[in-house]
Amino acid sequence: MTLTWTDWQAIAVPLVLAIGAVAVLLIDAFWRSSPAQLRHTVVTLLTGAVILFGLVFVWAQRDDFKPAFCRPAVEGPAECSLVFEPLTAGLWGVLLLGGLGVVGLSAYRLLAADIPVGEYHFLLLSALVGATTLAGARDLATVVIALEVVSLPSFALVALRRDRRGSEAAMKAFLVSVLSTAVMLFGISYLYGVTGSLYLTTIANRLTGLDPSMQRVAFAAGLFVIVGFAFKIAAVPFHGWLPDTYAGAPVEVTAFLAVVSKSAGVAGLLVLVITGLAPDGSDLRLVVAILAAVTMTVGNLAALRQREAVRLLAWSSIGQVGFLLAPLAVGDAQAVVGYLAAYVVVTLGAFGAVAVVQRHRPSGLLADYRGMVRSEPGLAVALIFFLVVLAGLPPGLAGLFTKFAAFQAVIDAHLGWLAIVMALNVMIGLAVYLRWIAELFRLPADDPFAVDIETPAVAMISLFAAAAVVVSILPSTLFALAT
Repeated sequence: MTLTWTDWQAIAVPLVLAIGAVAVLLIDAFWRSSPAQLRHTVVTLLTGAVILFGLVFVWAQRDDFKPAFCRPAVEGPAECSLVFEPLTAGLWGVLLLGGLGVVGLSAYRLLAADIPVGEYHFLLLSALVGATTLAGARDLATVVIALEVVSLPSFALVALRRDRRGSEAAMKAFLVSVLSTAVMLFGISYLYGVTGSLYLTTIANRLTGLDPSMQRVAFAAGLFVIVGFAFKIAAVPFHGWLPDTYAGAPVEVTAFLAVVSKSAGVAGLLVLVITGLAPDGSDLRLVVAILAAVTMTVGNLAALRQREAVRLLAWSSIGQVGFLLAPLAVGDAQAVVGYLAAYVVVTLGAFGAVAVVQRHRPSGLLADYRGMVRSEPGLAVALIFFLVVLAGLPPGLAGLFTKFAAFQAVIDAHLGWLAIVMALNVMIGLAVYLRWIAELFRLPADDPFAVDIETPAVAMISLFAAAAVVVSILPSTLFALAT
C-alpha cells in the first residue's frame, strides 16, 4: 500500500539533526584554512545549536499528537511508522539533553587532542538522529533501522582515538551489535509471520486473537526481539562487552555511550513493550522483570569490586539499567522516563568530574581521588552529590524519588518479589557509591590530590550539578516529561 499522509513536524527534529550532521562534516572538511581552535569552536557551537533547536521544538510541541508515514489500516486506526506524542516528547527531551551535555563535555579542550573534531560531532549528531527516530518509531522496520543508526556511529566514536584499546573496544561492541541485530531480526521475521504486520498497534491487536500454538510462537519471537535489545542496553547476561568498551573509549565517548546510546535502547524497548509486543498480562513482561532483577544484582555486585572509576561507572550503569527495566516491565512509562532523566543528568556530571581528573591522572584509579575534599572542595562536592543521587540518598532527592516511583510501579503491579530484589540492590548500590565517596575523604599516601581545572570545565560541571539540584528540589519535573 502507498503511504497516504505525513505530518512533517513529526520528523522535524530527526531531520534537522541529520542536516546539522552533514553541515558539521562539510564545515570541518572544507574550512581547513582556519585555525584549528576556531574550527573546533564553530563546529561545537553549531552542534549545540542544532540540538538546542530540537529541545525548543520538543518543549513547544510537547502536548501535540503528530503522526508520520501513515496509511489506512485494514482494522482499527491508521498505521503509522513514526509518531510524535507526549511520550515521544519526553524521550526526545531526555535524549537531546544527554546529547547537549556530551557536546558540553567535549568542548573547550576536554576533548582529547588526537580525536578529529568534525568526525566526532558528525557521528554524535548521526547517533542522535537514530535515537530520536527510535523513540518515535511505531513499526518494527523503523525500530531496527533506527537502532542501527544509533549503533554504527557509536562504534566509530569508540574507535576515533585510533589506539589499540579503542580499536579492541570498538570491535567488541561491533561484534555484539551484529549478533544482537541478527537475533532481533530472527524474532521479527517470526512475529511478522504470525501476525502479518510490522506495525506495533496492529501486532498488539492481533496477538490477543491468536490460537494457543501461535501464541507460543509469538512469545518466542517477542523473546528474541527483547534479547536483541538486551544486548544493546547491556542487560545481564548480555553485558560482557560493556566494561571493556567503556574503559577503551575516551571519557567523553564513554559518557555518550552511558547516556545517549543506553537511553535510546531503553526508549526503544519501552515503546515495544507498551505499544506492541507485550500488552498487559503478557508473559514477556515477566521476562523483562526477571531480566531487571538479574541485571541490577550482577551490575551492583560487580561494581563493588572495581578499582577504576570508569569501570565502576560502567558496572553501576548496568545496575541502573536493572532499575530502569523494573518499571518498564509493568508498563509504567512515567516512572521510566523520570528515572532516565535523573540518570542522564547525574551520569553526565560524574563523567565530567572523571574527565577532569583523568586529564591529570590518566590511570583512572579510585585511589587517585584521595584528598579531593581538601584540595578541590568544589569538584569533590559536585562529584559527591552526583554519586548520592545515583545511590538514591538524601539530599539527592531526584534519585530517591525516581527509585520510589520505580518501587511504587512494581508494587502496584503485585510483583513483590521484584520489589524485594530492588530493595536489596539499593543497599548494595549504597556500598558501591559510598566506597568511592570515602576515597575523596581519605588522606593520600604520597602525592596530594591536585588538578588544574579549566574555567569551562568548571562551568559545565556546575551546570550539571545545578540541574541535579533543581530536579532534586522539584522532582515532579522529571515525571512531567512523560505526561
